[in-house]
Amino acid sequence: MSFKRKRRAAPPSFVHLKRMTDDTGLLEHALGRIPRRREGYTTDDNARALWTVTEWLSAADEARLGREDRELLLSLASNYLAFLLWNQREDGWWHNNVAYDRSPEPEEISHDCQGRSIWSVADAWVRLPATHKDAALCMLERALRTIGRIDSLRGQAFAMAACAHILEADRDGAVKLPNGWREELRRHVDRIEDLMIGAFRHFSDDRWRWFEPAMTYGNGALPWAMLRAYRLTRRPETLEAGLDSLSSLQTVMTSDEGWFRPIGNDGWCTSKAVSRWDQQPLEMFKLALALEEAARALEAGEREGISLLLTYDATFDKRKRPRTGAQPSERSGAEEPLATVGVALAVQPDGAETEAPDNAQVVSPARHAAFLRESRDRCLDWFFGDNDLDAPMADASDGSCCDGLQANGPNVNCGAEATLSYLMTEALCRHG
Repeated sequence: MSFKRKRRAAPPSFVHLKRMTDDTGLLEHALGRIPRRREGYTTDDNARALWTVTEWLSAADEARLGREDRELLLSLASNYLAFLLWNQREDGWWHNNVAYDRSPEPEEISHDCQGRSIWSVADAWVRLPATHKDAALCMLERALRTIGRIDSLRGQAFAMAACAHILEADRDGAVKLPNGWREELRRHVDRIEDLMIGAFRHFSDDRWRWFEPAMTYGNGALPWAMLRAYRLTRRPETLEAGLDSLSSLQTVMTSDEGWFRPIGNDGWCTSKAVSRWDQQPLEMFKLALALEEAARALEAGEREGISLLLTYDATFDKRKRPRTGAQPSERSGAEEPLATVGVALAVQPDGAETEAPDNAQVVSPARHAAFLRESRDRCLDWFFGDNDLDAPMADASDGSCCDGLQANGPNVNCGAEATLSYLMTEALCRHG
């Protein structure tokens, strides 16, 4: 039978996240599972941590969180909000790197960090309890003036997603926007949406469907942001670019044997080659994030009567093969073909006539959403051994995760980014 992780009904432990967090905030690195205090903190990690606890708290009932876990996560949310509040300058920009003695380290402004922090406080304002909203709103008010000056693509993507998130929450009555915000936020969404569609068209051709000339780190954030914006703007070209780029990323990250393989940070990925090592847990989290967002976007589109015209890459109609050392009865999966990777050609009104190539077919959004969620769950399987080395990366008993998968095995250090990537992937896979 094919490999399938035995899924836990209970949520993972948050013991390691608490271990890595002190009165200042979340420490960046660990030696094994012991925090490396001398290497200090980053706003990047504390923004990710705030997002993680917000995700778990907002789905507490669905995730079956107990009272003690909820209280712990609310306490951690206070820590991470305080860290972000402390490190935001009066002009709205965040300082990223902080030493263990709480002194700021010399640095240039990180535009990626700015966008990520804006998303985190926006999400906290929308979804955390009232006890935590005031600090998030205060930081958001300061940060809005910086959005027009963020010039990294990932930073812009996070900022666009944040603006769309807030506007949707306002529309649904979850928050009440201050005067003038609605118009300003919509201008940012429209401007960055145009910019990202333009980047996708500029760099894409028949062999390369992406926003940049290389896939580097945190790649899933780019299609995720497009699909998050689509749920607000309903622009067909935004959905097409989001699904097309996501399909390309999923294809690149699928091994010949069928399991997911994160793009290695030792060389990244271009149209000519893809690096295999070292594989980072962050890439699996961002892929899962984009897959879940794509399913939600398709569900929203279906309510408006759209259909998808997809073409398929036959090279990904593969069967899992046994791994070295695996018992055929446990791992071969010889009779179970993988779902085929679909590439979106067009989004069209239901029933519309469109000239299409021979290998294309019309697929209902609901059917494709179900396939995407199956793929999302396989991202979580990677953490539990469905990977190149059959190596468990995460330990649900304390919520820790190894920093990377190297050619010689896991990097056993369990730092902040890897641990948060695992916990976020667990949270995402409890939707739907």
